[in-house]
Amino acid sequence: MKNNKGFTLIELLVVVAIIGILAAVGVVAYNGYTKSAKINASKSNHASVVKYIAAEIQKCNMQTETTAMSGNLTCADDMGSAATIIAKAAIALGDFKNPFVAGAGVLAGTAASAAKGVTNLAADSDDDTIEVSTRFADADTDDATVEVITNNVEIE
Repeated sequence: MKNNKGFTLIELLVVVAIIGILAAVGVVAYNGYTKSAKINASKSNHASVVKYIAAEIQKCNMQTETTAMSGNLTCADDMGSAATIIAKAAIALGDFKNPFVAGAGVLAGTAASAAKGVTNLAADSDDDTIEVSTRFADADTDDATVEVITNNVEIE
């Protein structure tokens, strides 16, 4: 009787098949995890931008500081216009990154950005409110449930 040591071809094929199945399930789960992580990062960025702008406006309104937004906003000169505050905020928040694609995370504009993960700052028609909006799905899809979070910050 021969004393062979090792694995048969069938045993090796079964192990390879099991590894393939586990890898397929793992890739799908990982993709779902990264997608939800990007959405959560965008929501966190959005909330941080809203709080930052409101706090910096309040800092100027209290008249305890002469500048705000990392020195980009001069409280005495720039507080009259939402458009001016938006331009200064976009500069101060330049370090925010878009979690979906490489590029800026905060943009100064006039309407909600079509790009996922971008937090857009826009002034209302009266120029006394800043609208902060962030999109979480592509705007050009047929999906009727395109997710956008919008908050308004009043300039007092």
